[in-house]
Amino acid sequence: MATAALLCIGLAQLALAVMAFGAGRGSGPGAGWWIGILGCGLAYDSLVVAAGAAVGEGVALETLNVGRFVVHAVLTPVVIVCGTLLLGPRPRTLTTAWLVAGASAVAGALLTLPGLTLEPRRWAGTLRYVAAGDHGAPVAAVFCILVLLGIGVRAWVRDAVRWTALGAGAVFVASAFAFSVPLLGNAGEALMLAGLVAALRDPRTAGARLPRRASHRRGRTPGCRSTIRRPARIPGRPRKP
Repeated sequence: MATAALLCIGLAQLALAVMAFGAGRGSGPGAGWWIGILGCGLAYDSLVVAAGAAVGEGVALETLNVGRFVVHAVLTPVVIVCGTLLLGPRPRTLTTAWLVAGASAVAGALLTLPGLTLEPRRWAGTLRYVAAGDHGAPVAAVFCILVLLGIGVRAWVRDAVRWTALGAGAVFVASAFAFSVPLLGNAGEALMLAGLVAALRDPRTAGARLPRRASHRRGRTPGCRSTIRRPARIPGRPRKP
């Protein structure tokens, strides 16, 4: 049951990533591009856990699970950049977001990856590798989610776009129970990703607005009536039937 649920979550995350890439097509490495990359990383995490029991214990599955830890350490801070891009920020604000995200990624990697020792753990028919020993709460990840929540509240108040805040709130609550029910962590991440994609596709989102294309209809200008006029009728000349 848990394996099927994780498989569905992973496929849903992949679909959301494709939607994000599609929404950001042709606009360069903006919000859609980074949300899509984040979605691919989250899908990788869910699908590796879903496939764990089928792969079985061994070097192959352990290596795949090391990738999960790398993805969480490096890609989780990208949520700060994604949320900031959706706000339509000034260059200085975006630079600050990148610096905060970069510092969080470095901190998360230093706190997680050096000396990482994994051990197999089974839960509800699933098999994954977890860090041996008690490492406490992932401080860097919690910080990034709280920053995203703040960004989402800002978008809700300013632009009436609530999706980012709802997604960040969902993953924050789900993470509190993920230690006892790991499936909730993946579900919360999927809801966070869905919130980012929904905000990206919302026309009220400042960072998702694209300039309107000029109309190429003959004699038409966007927002104006036709400027083509018919010639005036000559007085006394009969109309054509």
